[in-house]
Amino acid sequence: MDKASKVLTFGEIMMRLSPPDHLRLEQATSMDVRYGGAEANVALSLAYQGDNAAYVSVVPENRIGDCALRSLSAYGVDVNRVVRTGDRLGTYYFELGASVRPNGCVYDRKYSAMNLAPRTVFDWDAILDGIEVFYVSGVTPAVSPEMATACEEALAACRQRGITTVCDLNYRGRLWSPERAREVMKCLLPLVDICISNDEDAEACLGISHGSGSLATGIEERDAYVQIAADVCERYGCKMVASIVRDIRSVEDSDWMSLIYADGKAHFSSIHHVHVLEGVAAGDAYGAGLIHALLHGFDLDRAGEYAIAASVLKLTVRGDSNLVSVGEIESVAKSGAALRVSR
Repeated sequence: MDKASKVLTFGEIMMRLSPPDHLRLEQATSMDVRYGGAEANVALSLAYQGDNAAYVSVVPENRIGDCALRSLSAYGVDVNRVVRTGDRLGTYYFELGASVRPNGCVYDRKYSAMNLAPRTVFDWDAILDGIEVFYVSGVTPAVSPEMATACEEALAACRQRGITTVCDLNYRGRLWSPERAREVMKCLLPLVDICISNDEDAEACLGISHGSGSLATGIEERDAYVQIAADVCERYGCKMVASIVRDIRSVEDSDWMSLIYADGKAHFSSIHHVHVLEGVAAGDAYGAGLIHALLHGFDLDRAGEYAIAASVLKLTVRGDSNLVSVGEIESVAKSGAALRVSR
């Protein structure tokens, strides 16, 4: 990778509807409207950091589809590869939790343009022209069997062209079962250079499990994450595995750190104690931060510090989009927090 590389992300963008002011869905009389999706979030975050980011998806050719794509192009994401067909954009309802009440999510994405599209809508020869890095998450193959095949075709085309491939396993239990995820991911992961995974993802998608799996003691069990990463590299041939390692005490209170494993060596970042404003898309921000760091030639220790700083900053931002700059990320990466007012 180098800083001039064009990064392409592949996935479904959706309309996000959220009750304001921590209200539950049953209490809501209005909704805040935003747009997001794992791969769209990564593309936007990269573009906001000044990188050359493009996005491919299936989006209906109507005003709602226009709004979704405008939410990306407004920040510099190239959306020219997006296929415009179908009747509806997928939707999800997000309810912000508090204390011991977790965040809530209800999907309304069945029969979306992406869900119904055949894999043949993607001309990968044309789509991958000029691309040096390809990013996809485990959400995309979970959208439909056709999208699972499209992911395999895209990754195989990347491998043939020498394009660096990045996959965040990103397991979504409301979209598919562990059995189906393992069936698909065992075909995809041998085509992946860089894998991003936490312990839950590795167990659900790959059947790899070490440690207790407790969200409360991830940092204390960091060696289990190293073993997971080593297993992924050994079984599937990935060159690098990256993970967010967390101790979560409540919706608002947690500790976060990064692990990057490559060439048989683990690189841990410093630990960030975070008061969380909104716990959505922090993994996407981490993936974008990692890709940015690798594009710009950071060594792996610095890359981990940068990626986790990008991730914890996202925890302070409403919505799916990590609207923070390189300078802001670097400040947190270097000092742990940037508390002075910028004047």
